[in-house]
Amino acid sequence: MEKSKSIEGLRIALQTELNGIEFYRIAAEKTADEKGKRVFKMLANDEIKHYKALQKEYSSLLDNEEWQKIELGKISAYDGESPIFSAELKKRAGEMHFEVSALSIGALLESNSIDFYRKMKEISDDPSARALYQQLQHWEENHLEAITRQLELLKEDYWAEQRFSPLL
Repeated sequence: MEKSKSIEGLRIALQTELNGIEFYRIAAEKTADEKGKRVFKMLANDEIKHYKALQKEYSSLLDNEEWQKIELGKISAYDGESPIFSAELKKRAGEMHFEVSALSIGALLESNSIDFYRKMKEISDDPSARALYQQLQHWEENHLEAITRQLELLKEDYWAEQRFSPLL
């Protein structure tokens, strides 16, 4: 891939990560759930790690016209039946408007990131670029899996409290 396309791809990736950082910071501030605050901060920190790695690559490509080999390290663990929020949140199903919206928006952000990193991995001809985009894709898939699991856990109770259900 020519340098200008690599630079453009990194710029888009940097903006993608900034979007995630800001979104998860806001989510951490706004949720009333203490576990949710901690986990949204963890997600923001993951995105900061990604942003810093992408900044290194961007500088390297501008200065040296080559990709670096960057390892993002171990993927954060979002374990348990309720990976993002406390079990107490489910008891307040009628009050979790923000949390359900945050999960839905987070899922869209992560899904878009996954698609973008997959595309960049496929069109990149440099092995270090492909490796970085592969790592980023895996991290975002991990985030999406936790968000999706949490959303599925809360969805039925939330829908029941709101007096709506999906159309069949």
